[in-house]
Amino acid sequence: MVETRLRRRELLGAAFAGAGALLAGAGCNSRESDRDDEGNLIVSIWHPWGGAMAPRIEKVLAAYAKAHPKVKLRVVFTPNDLANNQKFFTSVAANKPPDVIFVDGPQVAEWAEQGALQPLDSRMAAAGIGEKDYFPPCWRQCLYRDKTYALTFCADPNFAFAWNKGDFAKAGLDPEVPPRNLDEMDRMAKQLTKFTGGKMERIGIIPWEQYGRSNSIFTWGWAFGGSFYDDRAHRVTANDPQIVRALEWMVGYSKEYDITRVASLQQGFGTAQLDPFYVGQMSMRCLHLSGVDDIGRYAPDLQYGLTFIPAPAGGEQHSSWVGGWCMGLPSGSRHPKEGFELIRWLCADNEGTRVAGMEMGLMPGYRNSPAFTDLRSRPGFEQFYRILLECRHQRPVMPVQAYYMGSLQRAVDAAIYGKKSAKRALDDAAAETQAELDVVLKGG
Repeated sequence: MVETRLRRRELLGAAFAGAGALLAGAGCNSRESDRDDEGNLIVSIWHPWGGAMAPRIEKVLAAYAKAHPKVKLRVVFTPNDLANNQKFFTSVAANKPPDVIFVDGPQVAEWAEQGALQPLDSRMAAAGIGEKDYFPPCWRQCLYRDKTYALTFCADPNFAFAWNKGDFAKAGLDPEVPPRNLDEMDRMAKQLTKFTGGKMERIGIIPWEQYGRSNSIFTWGWAFGGSFYDDRAHRVTANDPQIVRALEWMVGYSKEYDITRVASLQQGFGTAQLDPFYVGQMSMRCLHLSGVDDIGRYAPDLQYGLTFIPAPAGGEQHSSWVGGWCMGLPSGSRHPKEGFELIRWLCADNEGTRVAGMEMGLMPGYRNSPAFTDLRSRPGFEQFYRILLECRHQRPVMPVQAYYMGSLQRAVDAAIYGKKSAKRALDDAAAETQAELDVVLKGG
């Protein structure tokens, strides 16, 4: 682990030591004119959306340009990975960053700690933007060391609990009644699981199959009433007793249903068109908002319901958490005034957030956006909106978020495959992440 930490810091250090030569052709605005042929100011922005989402973000930015005719946008698609943002760090180190950049919520603290983002507080105060304008997790994920380094562009409610009504009916369960608590869900899962000739054909639920192992332990850990991080003391609490309970419960599924059988079933899982939830291989799951869109596209006849995630006795009722993309001003932005206006319009303006919500189908982090009225007809909207209204959590605001997620993933894997006890696995995750955090906070 020490070698991993040193290597990561060497890479970041190399970027900030002046790797400007690497920027040739990187899409930055440093050597290009600040104005177009008509004298309009050019503001550069990097965004992370490719594929089907690319034309949607382009429409949103075109709407901004129409509302701000004296500004032209230089738009660059730049893939964003929680674990590797060398291109961005290099651009900042060379004093050639974009004027505005999209930043994933868990990245905000790390980028701020590295000096790659500038605080927005004075500009926000002048614009009248404050905490009351955002859902609490959307506000907190941008706040680090008592300063605000980004504004939330879209809220990502994680997750609604979905059940397949057809599977329920086949298993002799009332298709209109989902589990109200974890005990009921466990009993239903047993009834829904189907074997043929010793081969598992369908499972009620796979607790670690919720958009990745780390997201799964966040989801169930909070449902059990656990806490992952003490931000006042800067202490990693992956081994909180309630999180240990959550992982022990997950391990119970790996034992009861035989992890090798479950893994064999998972090998047949597809994505999008062949998601196990709507092809009859998994009857219950925690569903992301994008999953509702996929169902409408690939399984429009599926009968399913949405509710809150079931919690155990003594756990957190209606538990959920929120992530989402944010927007920040890189350190060294050449046009911070105009850059902040772009951020303000997309993240804290009635018209801007409405356009972004409607064109991209995403829920704004700005709680008073008229987009919420426009989005009401969207399938699944009411349940996901209720999650936003009641949500208490965001992933821990800390400068080693990607490292923490990797540690949690290894802990879940080690526990469900019987390599470590749940307690030992989470003790190790807490210790190694704490060591990484201490190095970063000390600037080592």
